[in-house]
Amino acid sequence: MTLQILLTNDDGISAPGLAVLRAAVEGLGAVTTLAPDHNASAVARAITIHRALHLAPATFGEGWSGLACDGTPSDCVRVALLGVACPPPGLVVAGVNAGGNMGADTTYSGTVGAALEAALRGVPAISVSVESMEPGWLPEAVPLIRGIVRQVIARGLPRHTILNVNLPDRPLARIEGVRPARLGGASLHDRVFVCLDGDSSCVQEFFLAGDHPPSGDWEATDFEVVAQGCVALTPMSYDLLDAEALAGLRDWDLDLEALRA
Repeated sequence: MTLQILLTNDDGISAPGLAVLRAAVEGLGAVTTLAPDHNASAVARAITIHRALHLAPATFGEGWSGLACDGTPSDCVRVALLGVACPPPGLVVAGVNAGGNMGADTTYSGTVGAALEAALRGVPAISVSVESMEPGWLPEAVPLIRGIVRQVIARGLPRHTILNVNLPDRPLARIEGVRPARLGGASLHDRVFVCLDGDSSCVQEFFLAGDHPPSGDWEATDFEVVAQGCVALTPMSYDLLDAEALAGLRDWDLDLEALRA
């Protein structure tokens, strides 16, 4: 049976990274592309619930056909899984995102969010990002991305788990290797400015990648692996439960009858 592959992203259907991803999966299955018709970065797993979604035919990259959706990346995955606009996918690949999705920043990412949406519903998924916002060399990474996708197809992923992939910002010839990596902590690359405008104020947020190291233990994290010029492979699950803290809640002194008195 032919594998149905869904491609999506959060940078929008016209983003160069999506075309690179499409080239990378050529011949690995029957490919459908369903992506936002706009830049939907940093929306995490947001979905649209108060209006109808609209899909429109679109072309991108080397004249490939796809569908553009006026919703979020997770909306795209949910629509695809219904099997209305396209065959339900057996694999979802999201990206290639312009900008790394590492550490705690993964919780903001629409690219990672789309992959998690698929995994939540039992479909294996990969999210792919590159450290640079404008990686002109990215088409060189097609065989590398293709190799990673082929490994996932051949070996599978644990249920409800995605593979989060981060490429360093360097040409393929200078990439040092591909390494498993644990998730890092907070990036600490954000800066927030408050601007006074007459009687009102506004908050403007900037993301300054690389201005100082991320927080927490650095060793063997996705941050360290990418900084060393390697591709970071990080398996992630949507299950955010802290089992140790859950066990500790049993000792809390919350007697309902006493509280009602």
